[in-house]
Amino acid sequence: MKELLLMKKIQNNLSGAWSASPTPLTKKFKIDRTSVRRMVMHHIRLGQKGIFIGGTCGEGPFLPKDDLGLLVQTVVKSNNSKMAVAVQVTDNSYAKVLENIKAIESLGADIAVIAEPWFINCIGQQDDMLKYYMESIEKSKLPVCIYCRGAKQVPVKFYKRILTHPNVCMFKDSSANEQIMQIALSAAKKRNDLTIMTGVELGMVPALKTGYTGILAGGGIVIGHLTNQMIETAKQRDWAKLEKLQKHCDKINYTVYGGKKITSWLTGLKYTLVKMGIFSTTTGYLNYPLSETTKKKIDVMIEKEKDTLFP
Repeated sequence: MKELLLMKKIQNNLSGAWSASPTPLTKKFKIDRTSVRRMVMHHIRLGQKGIFIGGTCGEGPFLPKDDLGLLVQTVVKSNNSKMAVAVQVTDNSYAKVLENIKAIESLGADIAVIAEPWFINCIGQQDDMLKYYMESIEKSKLPVCIYCRGAKQVPVKFYKRILTHPNVCMFKDSSANEQIMQIALSAAKKRNDLTIMTGVELGMVPALKTGYTGILAGGGIVIGHLTNQMIETAKQRDWAKLEKLQKHCDKINYTVYGGKKITSWLTGLKYTLVKMGIFSTTTGYLNYPLSETTKKKIDVMIEKEKDTLFP
């Protein structure tokens, strides 16, 4: 039954606005299940097509496996099939990736997200890198989203092979690389079941103008209402309005992240969510500093942007 529901989602297209969500933690660094439930309901309220958990913004590489499992389980139960649930399974070998996929499948996740191995410099040959991807994709019992964090770590030519595999349903492109963008667009033209998404939330317009049909934003939990509008505006090819929406997103994001140098990133995001009544703490493994000045700016922004944050 679950497989049929997921296939229906894919057939109906996974395009749209997604959120790469942060993870709410208690002060003792445990999964805050109450806040997870509020987080999921807020994403549903924002009309997000899917939620990506355990990613970079979700501190997945830092979470103990049991905690990640509890996070997945709580999200799936709270979500009740309203959004697609994608979980990062990236590791250092395809054997560990497949082990991670098996675990999240048993907990009800819909899509496995695979990025470059954490210790990428330890892979000696290019063939080993390609094998990491192809073995993971081929043997995965879940549809796969490929997450490209940059253009320097994986030979660009590999994406031509990776994105043609029928078990790859999504591509999150955070590379801002023209060559990778063209490969993704070409693959999407050949495969109507492949959704290509930009992960560059501070520069979404170029990808949307060239034909990307999705946004997977780390700040989606605060700018999701705007990214929904950006998807629809791109369909209408209203580029002036699209640029205006990007500027609106940037204004919110830079306030949350502590300015253009992104000095407060994840702590600022969690602080914003605490003030919005979604998270209970700013606790995180990535302990970015958060100044009183930035807090005051966030407080002012939340008051001014109520209609955007709580549509």
